[in-house]
Amino acid sequence: MSQSLRFHAMSPHPHVMVVGGLGGSGTRAIAGAIERLGYAHGPALNMSRDCLTFTYLFVRTGWMPAPMPNKRDRLDQLRRITEDGLQPDQPEFKALSNAVTCWTAPTGSDPFLIKEPNTWIFADTILEHWPDAAFVFVHRNPLDMAVNQNTNQLKRWGPERGIDPVRLGSVPAAQLALWIDAYKQQQARMKRFANRTTLLDYDAFVCAPEDHLTELFTRLGSRIDPNLLSQACTGIITPSSQGRGRETDLSLFSKDQLTFCRAHGWL
Repeated sequence: MSQSLRFHAMSPHPHVMVVGGLGGSGTRAIAGAIERLGYAHGPALNMSRDCLTFTYLFVRTGWMPAPMPNKRDRLDQLRRITEDGLQPDQPEFKALSNAVTCWTAPTGSDPFLIKEPNTWIFADTILEHWPDAAFVFVHRNPLDMAVNQNTNQLKRWGPERGIDPVRLGSVPAAQLALWIDAYKQQQARMKRFANRTTLLDYDAFVCAPEDHLTELFTRLGSRIDPNLLSQACTGIITPSSQGRGRETDLSLFSKDQLTFCRAHGWL
């Protein structure tokens, strides 16, 4: 069971917090701060504290027999496992991966956290099906992300989104195209699900974590107890990779990509 939530007693808070973004965006640090506010992690975590139960229900789905359950049914299964634990008829989950380093206890009726970068792909369905959930899209400077060596999401989701490194001329250009696509989707999502989803700029967060964590929950309609912010933000540091995109050869990117970055203040 989770510890008591560290919010003002009269302040509402999302029962479920879902955290996602492109690989390497800083989701682990954000989720850690949310966990220290009293949210229990969903089950089956790896070393990065990703919820592998989500991964195997929505991303690495090759083990599922055809026809695959629809997304809403898979969300129901994820919630049952999170709240009640594995059932006797679900032994396959324990055999799916040796990457599981921690099986967390069932959360019961306590608020819980699903941290998995790929959740942004399914965030609209999550917010539609779980009315008590909020989604946080974590992002970093797009040029830093363009030269990120973590290209797993590009390989997995790029083809279905028409993002091809060969056609675009380079992997960095394709990485930037995926970043822009994800960012635009999140902007549209915030209009559709007002007060239930928000952006969090990781580069800004590490400079003033208490301020930005407070702002994050304010945008979701909640108020954190200010006396407990320091503990929630323990261990937040500026990553050594910050600013790596400043030395990137801008000729790798298209005119439209650079125009987008300039328009949003990233160049």
